[in-house]
Amino acid sequence: MHVDTPARPHTSTTHRRRARPIALLWIAALLLAACGTARGQATVPPGAAPATGDTASPAVSGAGVKVTIGSKLDVDGQLNAQMYALLLQARGFDVTTKLGLGQTPVLDQAIKSGAIDIYPEFTGTALTLLGLPSTQDPQKAYNDVKARYAEQFQLTWLDPAYELNDSYAICTSPAVAQQRNLTTIEDLKPIAGELTIAAQQDGIEAAVDPVERAYDLRFGNVVQIAEQLSFDAVTRGDADLNVCYTTDPAILVDNFVVLQDTKNVFPIYNPAPVVRAHLLQEAPQIADILNELQPHLSTEVVIELIKQVSVDHKSVEEVARAFLEQEGLLTR
Repeated sequence: MHVDTPARPHTSTTHRRRARPIALLWIAALLLAACGTARGQATVPPGAAPATGDTASPAVSGAGVKVTIGSKLDVDGQLNAQMYALLLQARGFDVTTKLGLGQTPVLDQAIKSGAIDIYPEFTGTALTLLGLPSTQDPQKAYNDVKARYAEQFQLTWLDPAYELNDSYAICTSPAVAQQRNLTTIEDLKPIAGELTIAAQQDGIEAAVDPVERAYDLRFGNVVQIAEQLSFDAVTRGDADLNVCYTTDPAILVDNFVVLQDTKNVFPIYNPAPVVRAHLLQEAPQIADILNELQPHLSTEVVIELIKQVSVDHKSVEEVARAFLEQEGLLTR
C-alpha cells in the first residue's frame, strides 16, 4: 500500500455532497496493503561485470557481499522485501533486513543515502516523487521512473511485477452486485444517482472524482470513512459501494466484487526492486536473482499472501518463505 505518498492527495472537508457521518461500530481493522505482460529489462550500471558461471566466485555466490534490504510499513511491501532477502540469502549473500522502516519519504531517503541497498517501490508512487504525471500505461510508467532514477540518483529499477497492480478500485458486496447487476463501473452510469459510495479521504479525489468525470456519472452520496471500515459499511447497508485498494485482503475475506475499470481511470502501481548502482557493480547477479521473482507475483496472489499475514496472523517470513518454496524459487 502507498497511502502515505503524495500520490493520493487529501481533499477538503467541505467536499461537495458530504454525507452525514455514519455511526460505526468498533471493529478490528485489517492490516492493509495500501498506496496490472512484457517484462522490462534489468539495468546494470556502466562498468558492472556480467555474472559468470563460476559458482566458486564470491561475486557469483554472494559470499562476502553484504546487503541491507528495507521496506515500508505496509504488509505487501514487507512481503516483497522479505522475498528479496530470502532469495539473496539462498545464494549466500549476507543480508540484513529493515522491514517496516517507515513511510515513503523515509525509504526514499534511506536508499539515496546508502542506509539501505534495496527496497520495493511502486511505479505510480515514484512518478509522484519525481513530479511526473501518472499514467495508465505500465510500460511508460516503468520506463520513466527507471530512466530518471538512474540519471538522478544512481539507483536501478529491476524488473517490475506487471501483473501486480496495487492501485484503487470501486468495490461492492456480492449482494449489491447481484441486486444491481454490477460487474463494471460502466454499469453504474444509469443508477449512480441512487447510490452511496464510501471512500477514504484520499480516495475521493483519487477515485470518486475521476470515475465521475471519465464515466459521466454522479453518485447520489459520498461518505468519507476509513478504507478498512468501508467494507463493513457496505455489508451493513450504510453504503452501496466503496473505494478500495486492489490488494486489500478484505476483498478476499468478504468476497467483495471489484468492478472492472473499462476506461482505465486508475493509475498503475507496479512494484519493483530498487537497487543502489554501487551494489550492482559489486554483485551484478542480484538483478537476475530478483528478476526471477517478478513473473510469479500477481494481484490475486498477493491478496492471498497479505491475508495470511493480516487475517491468519502468520509471520511475514513464514508466508514469504512458503510462497518461494511453492514456486520453486529457493531451490534453483
